[in-house]
Amino acid sequence: MVSLPWVLKKTDPIEEVFIKISYFCNSFANSMDAKAILQTNGLSKTKNRVNILYALEKAPVPLSGKEISWRLSEQCDRSTIYRTLNSLYEKDVLLRIIIDHEVKYALKIYDPKGNGHYNDHIHFKCSKCEKLFCFKEIEVKDYQLPEGFIKEENQFLVIGICKECQ
Repeated sequence: MVSLPWVLKKTDPIEEVFIKISYFCNSFANSMDAKAILQTNGLSKTKNRVNILYALEKAPVPLSGKEISWRLSEQCDRSTIYRTLNSLYEKDVLLRIIIDHEVKYALKIYDPKGNGHYNDHIHFKCSKCEKLFCFKEIEVKDYQLPEGFIKEENQFLVIGICKECQ
């Protein structure tokens, strides 16, 4: 049996009841993935971290801190969101992608062979509709850097016109 993290009252507005139920279902359905990610990386499991990981997991494209806050089913102040994003980035769970002077975040994609590497892939931004697309199937090649330089990650952005805007 699952215990609820809160108690419903007869006096709760119906909108609040739906938000609580939606939050609980979303968190519960995906808490194992978030728990595993947090536990593997030595981070404590907090409600905000689980919700942020869930929002990033469900997003088809990288999200800014503001976009993440819009997608959260429960209120969370921006400073908590950015602290959480920084912690997850420092633990190598997230990618930071800079697009039009705005930092966006995405969960790293791990190699299906299980060797722990993520693939650097191409992002495409449409110059007409401003949509961002992830082309996870197009990996960025590994560039040979001059001696003394160490690559941490590739960020590859192609700007053009998407198929819907042509």
